[in-house]
Amino acid sequence: MAKHLFMASTPFNVLTAAMVAFELPQGDVAELGLIDQTSTTAAFRDALWQWHSSPFDRLSVLSEKASGQGKRQQRLVAFQRIQQRLSELQPDWIYCGNDRRVEFQFAMAHSNARGVYLDDGTYSYLGRKTHWLKDQVLDNMAKKLAYGGWWKQPPAIGASAWIDHSILAFPASALPVLQSKPCKPLPNNLQRPEFAQLAQMCLGDNPLTLDSLNGLLLLPHSSVMSDQQQTLGQWLDNCGADIAYKHHPRTRHELQSAGMATSHWQLPARARPVPAAIPMEMLLPLLPQHCKISGDVSTALLTAKWLRPELDVSAAVNAGTDASWQQLLTTLGIRHITGTR
Repeated sequence: MAKHLFMASTPFNVLTAAMVAFELPQGDVAELGLIDQTSTTAAFRDALWQWHSSPFDRLSVLSEKASGQGKRQQRLVAFQRIQQRLSELQPDWIYCGNDRRVEFQFAMAHSNARGVYLDDGTYSYLGRKTHWLKDQVLDNMAKKLAYGGWWKQPPAIGASAWIDHSILAFPASALPVLQSKPCKPLPNNLQRPEFAQLAQMCLGDNPLTLDSLNGLLLLPHSSVMSDQQQTLGQWLDNCGADIAYKHHPRTRHELQSAGMATSHWQLPARARPVPAAIPMEMLLPLLPQHCKISGDVSTALLTAKWLRPELDVSAAVNAGTDASWQQLLTTLGIRHITGTR
């Protein structure tokens, strides 16, 4: 019997952790420790507390988001919480979506556990831009002075000396530095009924019926409205009878002008809105296999393909789309919808 501690900061991290936890051998113990928490994820945390079919034996908040002049002291308090969980659980494995997290590194340095990098998105495939002086020297020294000599600056996210192996949505497409260690595939199990239960709990008093949805269009923030609305509007119109669109989460206060936004995007009149505030991750367990998803190039589209690789996902690209992003879309099997500028 092995004991597993999953450290997660976002709904995406929680879902990937649960996807792995559901597949652990019977008898293993799995705990979820939330880190770097803010008020914006309060509703999601409330749903987690009530998730009776959760794969986790225990849920705890290990750290709040540290900021301001008291940042170091806030993290020292978090370290005390983590130390208590380590003493009680004595984990064999500790998972995290970003091995630069001081909470993860503290846990690794103060336990006998082995570390696992759990896919956190684009960093696994495109890498993270760093500067040899700022990141590899100055930040490294600052972290060691502030927290301890146990800090280890990773050459890339997921590639620190703490990591034993990675669990990735697309192992064969990962950065070479990640592939230098074992890479296991992320379980494709987001369609389990337990995830649908969690998703409906996150929706609260506004449950959604999406099991017949043919097409979902993801709209960007209004400050960067696409110049390809005609292309995307036609795409949505051709998807089928039941179609919907979703605004960017931070556009939720602008939904009073939904009529104007709909006109701007030239959406079919029958398209129904999906509440903007719902995280894309929590819609995915509710979508049927035949549902198609599209929109401008965004991490939301990538998230859909990472967590539901069997779905038909496409992106509107043009000559201005970054070449590395275009290559990533192709590699992950996200089709290109060609627009004009």
